[in-house]
Amino acid sequence: MRIGIAIDDQQSYIIIINNDNEMNEVNLNMKLHYGFDELKDIDFMAFIPIILPFILVGSLLVLLALFDLFRHKSTRKNILIWALVIIFVNTIGPILYFVIGRKDREKS
Repeated sequence: MRIGIAIDDQQSYIIIINNDNEMNEVNLNMKLHYGFDELKDIDFMAFIPIILPFILVGSLLVLLALFDLFRHKSTRKNILIWALVIIFVNTIGPILYFVIGRKDREKS
């Protein structure tokens, strides 16, 4: 068995010649980067079952935190700041509000 490597400008091959003088080529080209043309080949619908639970939990946390913030707005300080944190700091913002912001009450 003999092994040879063939390289030109566009292709790289390993050429294997076995004992019966049969020649087999193995293409070695690998794409090192992908462009926007390859995006059309991706099946984005396959990712929906993976991404959807995260979107739903994040949205639910935002809605619950905003509901609680505005329900108790007479006893809360910094309502505008907490509303911005809840909306713009996705998932972590509502958690911060429930951990820190609910303790931020005015004494009535």
